[in-house]
Amino acid sequence: MSALHRPLAFGLLFASLPVAAATYTVTRGDDPEPDGCVAGDCSLREALEAAVATPAGDTIVLGAGQYTVTRAALDVVGDVSIGGTGVDATRVVGTGDFDLVHVTPLAALVLDGVTLTSQRAAVEVDSGSATLRRVRVPAGGGEVSAGSASGAAQLRVEHSELRDLAGCSCGAGSLRASDSTLAGVLMFDGSGDLALDRVDVVGPAQYGIAFTTSGSATIRDSTIRAQGAPLVLDGAGGDVRVYRTRFLGNTGPMLGYRDGTVWMDEVEFSDNAVDADHADLPAVLLATDDGAWRIMRALFSGNRGGGGSGPNLIGSTVRVLAGANVVMGDVTFSDNTFRAGVSNGVGHAIGVDVADATTTIFWLFHATMRTGPSVPAGAVASLLAVRGAAANVRVYDSLLQGSCAFASGGAVFQAVGNVESPAHTCQLPAADNDVDVSGNQLLLGPLVDNGGFTRTFAPSRASPLADRADPVWCGVANAIFGAADQRRYLRPADGVGCDVGAVEADALPDAIFADGVDA
Repeated sequence: MSALHRPLAFGLLFASLPVAAATYTVTRGDDPEPDGCVAGDCSLREALEAAVATPAGDTIVLGAGQYTVTRAALDVVGDVSIGGTGVDATRVVGTGDFDLVHVTPLAALVLDGVTLTSQRAAVEVDSGSATLRRVRVPAGGGEVSAGSASGAAQLRVEHSELRDLAGCSCGAGSLRASDSTLAGVLMFDGSGDLALDRVDVVGPAQYGIAFTTSGSATIRDSTIRAQGAPLVLDGAGGDVRVYRTRFLGNTGPMLGYRDGTVWMDEVEFSDNAVDADHADLPAVLLATDDGAWRIMRALFSGNRGGGGSGPNLIGSTVRVLAGANVVMGDVTFSDNTFRAGVSNGVGHAIGVDVADATTTIFWLFHATMRTGPSVPAGAVASLLAVRGAAANVRVYDSLLQGSCAFASGGAVFQAVGNVESPAHTCQLPAADNDVDVSGNQLLLGPLVDNGGFTRTFAPSRASPLADRADPVWCGVANAIFGAADQRRYLRPADGVGCDVGAVEADALPDAIFADGVDA
């Protein structure tokens, strides 16, 4: 071909190729042998195959009704959007032993307004990306998973309901979910990041959220309920941050085996009760020698932990083992105890158990700890038990209304600015603390909504807790946790002195965080 004719030939070639995005309307609900998508005769598989021919993003329209997939997985190639008329009207059902929707490497799928049901995975992403928007997968309808065998994987879930597991081995990609209900989230391997915003992670399942990559994880404005292990962390990498999230009715504790720090701010742990499978574990947190926990502005209420035998009898709600590093500030503990059948447990709220010489940290700032009506009368260590001389336990500017117990050289290493009621079992130095204060003198209200994210006990200005905190350690707490109480109300309230406990009487909200934006 001469140079003169070559441009004309190339022009004719490109003119014959489809270059614009196309819209394909699916008109049949079965899955025949593909022979092209034409008007009035186009299956979902034929529409996907037709979309391969266009380099731009294509749209596939599904009307109301059921679309049954019988031949094999539906392969998504390139950029494709599949839109139904809503989860109650449009269903895609796989009837064979294959994944329903397979997103091929480098492909990008947006799936909107459909219900998926499969005998295997509902959606499987292979080093591509998938956004599920207004999608429902019923229980038993198949997992949604993403992998990164040949690159990073991206998985997005928005305004959806996934009643089977959502999992991602994302490589350097990410899993992000918002405004959705999920059965469980598993993210492992690689360096991917996890972000959950306004999600409800509902069991029953073995794991609520499991995160083991070297990336970072953020959970905001969410609820984790009825899970065997609501939060499981492993590996090494970026921090894990949890904001304004509730852990309710779970049957096992959070577990951390990760070399990093877990930051929790404005969180609630209520009515978590271990089941038979977790009968020797605490109800909320098992802290080990991996990583560190920083928990602030939190409520621990009505939890029921396990016992077992030997050292496992210590700490029903929070158990701190050798080498752990746990610091809490502006927290409330109320009515936490052991599950039925545990008759000799100690540390009904917190147990620090250090069986060897490994230095172990448990520090408590501005806590309000109260024994509740469910704790047996005369219970040993209705609040705190410490076993082992290597336990570095410090308590500052806190109310301890209940009892403590110590064994094997355990003690409170330092205690300043606290109020203990009604006796002196916590062995706080009388020179630096108010001890043996009558409960009637405390003038605390009930556990109710006094503002903020969680319920609290609010003292009156006439309470002996008012302005009695040690100013030095209140300053340290403000430096670590911010100058705000459990409700995010500014402390000190009147500029005179900080109050003992988690709530500052007559304080004003922190206007900086009034809109809930803190990160």
